[in-house]
Amino acid sequence: MKVKIEKIEKSFPELKIDFSLEVESGSFTSIVGPSGCGKTTLLKLISGLLETEKGKIFFGEKEVTKIPPEKRNTGLVFQNDTLFSHLNVFDNIGFGLKMRKKSKKEIEKKVLNALELVHLQGFENREVNNLSGGEKRRTAIARAISFEPDLLLLDEPLNGLDAKLKEKMKLFLKELSEKTSLTVLMVTHDIDEAFFLSDKIVVMNNGRVEQEGKPEEIFLNPINAFVKNFVSDYVLIEGKPRIVNGKKMIEGKFLLPAKGKGKALINFKKTNYKFLD
Repeated sequence: MKVKIEKIEKSFPELKIDFSLEVESGSFTSIVGPSGCGKTTLLKLISGLLETEKGKIFFGEKEVTKIPPEKRNTGLVFQNDTLFSHLNVFDNIGFGLKMRKKSKKEIEKKVLNALELVHLQGFENREVNNLSGGEKRRTAIARAISFEPDLLLLDEPLNGLDAKLKEKMKLFLKELSEKTSLTVLMVTHDIDEAFFLSDKIVVMNNGRVEQEGKPEEIFLNPINAFVKNFVSDYVLIEGKPRIVNGKKMIEGKFLLPAKGKGKALINFKKTNYKFLD
């Protein structure tokens, strides 16, 4: 489902949101920016948890600006998971379906499908207090996608995880995005996550868009000093050198720093990098 945000505004004593964006159907878009720039507030405006003061929000051709959150068909995952400690994994995932008055048979089918998507088959009867951090995060995502939302909203989904688990979760989210037709909008302060996962990146600062574009555009052609400093603060990753058709290449799933001798032209779709000697 395509999402269109037209000049929405929301004012607070310390911040004013003034934001426009288009998200293509089935794409993975990341909104990045420093803490306090309005990223989480923006997700709440899109989901309907906060009301806009001006502007319009469209899901497909339908305007949803004044529609309450429970009727927007969005899945929302906050970084603190918000699972119900008194319910097991199955009942946590099926909670939203139960509230939507789905039959027991349909709830079971959708919960089991969601568990398969997040690789938690056989966890139905586990108590959530006995889950690891990554398992809790995947359970929260399973709950958000169990009712087949039009839009999945992720608020810092990898925040608070240790480095090893974070890498596993990045691979999981990449696979989930590629295996489903979900439109995903994620907010994060981590450029690494955004470059690895996204079709499009939006750099946000003080409630406004500084720059938006494909990951390679943001990395190689920052529009101003803020974007340049925000992106270049992150040293990105490794790959394996290979000779492909007589050309020196680096293959990998991450980004190679583009500076100095041997700077790189990044091809994110093919996940490889070509040296520019």
